[in-house]
Amino acid sequence: MGLCVEMMDNWLRTPDGFKDYLAGEYYFKRQIEDRFESVFHSYGYSSVGTPALEYMEVFTDKGSVDPAQTYRLLDRDGNMLALRTDVTPPIARIVAMNYSDDEMPMRFCYVQDVYRCSPSYQGRQREITQAGIELIGASGDDADAETLAVAIDALRSAGLDDFRIDVGQARFLQGVLEENGLAPQVGSALHSCVIDRDFVAAERIGRENDVPGNVARLLSDLPMFSGGAGMLEEALSGTEGEKSRAALLNLKNIHSALVDYGFEKYVSFDLSMAGNMDYYTGIIFRGYTSGMGFSILDGGRYDGLLGRFGLPRPSVGFIIKVHNVAGALGKLNGQKNSPGADLLVAWDDAGRAEAMAEAARLRASGHRVISSFIGADLGANIEFAHGRGIRNICCFEGADKRMFRVEDEN
Repeated sequence: MGLCVEMMDNWLRTPDGFKDYLAGEYYFKRQIEDRFESVFHSYGYSSVGTPALEYMEVFTDKGSVDPAQTYRLLDRDGNMLALRTDVTPPIARIVAMNYSDDEMPMRFCYVQDVYRCSPSYQGRQREITQAGIELIGASGDDADAETLAVAIDALRSAGLDDFRIDVGQARFLQGVLEENGLAPQVGSALHSCVIDRDFVAAERIGRENDVPGNVARLLSDLPMFSGGAGMLEEALSGTEGEKSRAALLNLKNIHSALVDYGFEKYVSFDLSMAGNMDYYTGIIFRGYTSGMGFSILDGGRYDGLLGRFGLPRPSVGFIIKVHNVAGALGKLNGQKNSPGADLLVAWDDAGRAEAMAEAARLRASGHRVISSFIGADLGANIEFAHGRGIRNICCFEGADKRMFRVEDEN
């Protein structure tokens, strides 16, 4: 009996982590997506789309998403398929299949849903709309800076201004650990501690493995290495290794470029940011805004990904979490409702042809017109229009056309 009741309940609810978007919510979300895509296009990025289902191999060892979060199924031929967990690997596949060196650099953008079987707790979405860009075939400071500039411009276009993007550099910590001759397993353990922001554990591992004093001090001080250009200069003055210095110079040059864009106020640099060593190869960044407990934007450089599809090329990009941005804007400004109709068209039995012709003409000129199915009774149509916020009525009795303003008739 209990199972039967639960199955009946399933007819009226969505699976955990999935949701319906009602008319006002969906309109609000689509407005945000359209603004993001408009900014992407203004920087020369072209929209692409990838299938919701891919072969599992597209994602295996090719992304930053935990494989345990993948929805999997078998096709009729026994192939393992995966619901799209990330858009970047499929775009890498598209580039490897369809484009040549002569067309580099390539600029792509998208607004697509991804599906992740995340741990089930309140507020965790499993169907997630992402808007993002991929800049493929371009390396260097200017390419990194453009990616950040597009992200900033996109968030501003949606109506956000109170946000901050924290930028780190994967090669800084990698360089510090490699250039001091640490055993690979020790360096990997310390790197994992920094990813988890467990600096107490990092200090303990350092003591247990006789890590050089300068590295131990750096690891304990990493949380304090955040700020602007001044912090980067200070870090450069105390860094000798070639790889770690190159990482700091990359961040310094990005800051200089963002000054030229006029966007430097939105960015803070954080040397304690570290990403998956097998994925991120340069800058890493995350965006935050007030009132949201999660990041609204994630991105970075992943020069090794295209090589896993047989076409090694430098690449950098980001994703904006549309749901989180919509939540932040809803708290800030309130959610907007879908636009209502401009005009109600009503008719009697003899006036339908004229009414339909008038409605078609108005729709073609950009008006939102709905039809009344309650005849030409003015009082009934005024009541209908008033309840739906429609201000104007066009009523046909045969060929006789009359216009009314609802507020004038009340």
